[in-house]
Amino acid sequence: MSMLKKSRLKDLMLVIFMVALVAGIAHFVVTNPLGPSRLLYYVQAPIIQWNTRCTAGAPEWMAQIQRYATRNMAAPASQLAYVSPEGELHHCETGWKDGIFGDKPLTADTRFRYASTTKTVTAAAVIDLINQGKLALGDAIIDVLELEGELSDPRIADITIEHLLSHRGGWDRERTQDVMFLINRKPWCPDYPQKLLDSSLMYDPGEAEHYSNLGYCLLGLAIEKVSGQSYREFMASHYDFGESTLEFIDGPFRADEVEYDFRFENFYTDNYYDKFDFPALSSAAGLSGSARDLAVFVSSSLDAEPLTVLDGDMESGCDPKENQACYGYGVYRYQPNKEEMPLFIHSGKLPGNPSAIVVDPEGGVLVWLGAGGPRPGSDADQDFYDYLRGVLASHYGR
Repeated sequence: MSMLKKSRLKDLMLVIFMVALVAGIAHFVVTNPLGPSRLLYYVQAPIIQWNTRCTAGAPEWMAQIQRYATRNMAAPASQLAYVSPEGELHHCETGWKDGIFGDKPLTADTRFRYASTTKTVTAAAVIDLINQGKLALGDAIIDVLELEGELSDPRIADITIEHLLSHRGGWDRERTQDVMFLINRKPWCPDYPQKLLDSSLMYDPGEAEHYSNLGYCLLGLAIEKVSGQSYREFMASHYDFGESTLEFIDGPFRADEVEYDFRFENFYTDNYYDKFDFPALSSAAGLSGSARDLAVFVSSSLDAEPLTVLDGDMESGCDPKENQACYGYGVYRYQPNKEEMPLFIHSGKLPGNPSAIVVDPEGGVLVWLGAGGPRPGSDADQDFYDYLRGVLASHYGR
């Protein structure tokens, strides 16, 4: 074959390769429009990881957790706070308030949405009322709310405060819709509590544990009934929210709030809040603030007597080896095997916004808040908790 023919053949092969490459990239972008930005994150993450600032004297493992979370939880901005068993507070902040490589470094006061970690705050308030004798674990919710009328399902009368705290009210959002998160539909709770009498249960109260946003909405109503104030008013005044960053979210993002990263979300974007009723979600997923102030709140709640959020049956009818399976009165127990140190966790998730409260057996409290988050359906959350357990076990010499 002449040199000219060989040269033309090489040129032809190069053209075919380039056409195939461009076609492949175009197909990838068209069929997976978020793909390029998702791939880009793993280029950005190593730089973001080292943009972490911690308080003086913070344990080195806190910065390590932040570096892990930046990559594996896909959070370009996050806060981590730790209150030791002795009450010493440390915190770390990673990234920027106004997006990757922005002009405003994230601070300890930057606002994040707490999502479902709000439930631990609500649980602590309910437990305070129980410890004061104003409520009891065995109180039936229809009696507390003074609801009268015919029951569509007679088992509704058996739902107690304890059942609601531990997600054993009898509902199952995997088999029916979550009435608190119906897209573009206002939930009946908390504005129309009488609708509870028309509800139907999937299980007898106490029979099975199934996570329930509705249950915590009803607990918010119980707080209102006992206190004589709205849930928001009671929480803000009783716990001095004005002295902290804690505030309720109405939907739209606040000026002091972090910019969330939605690239790993499959459906929701930055207008997701238009689809849900955040005032209705107040006691289930409506709080916001900093990791530092949430950690301090949870740590302080552990001094309550005789009950705290660490109480409740976290063993019967559930498997602590499973993530989010064994709830007590505000957290769940996660323990892959009997030899491993257990963690007591409550996680939260709104689009682009994962969060976690972790209480260890020594009495330390860890709170992590992220602006980003791994793709829904991944095992990143459980891997993160396993990583945290290993770090904390090493810290305590266990």
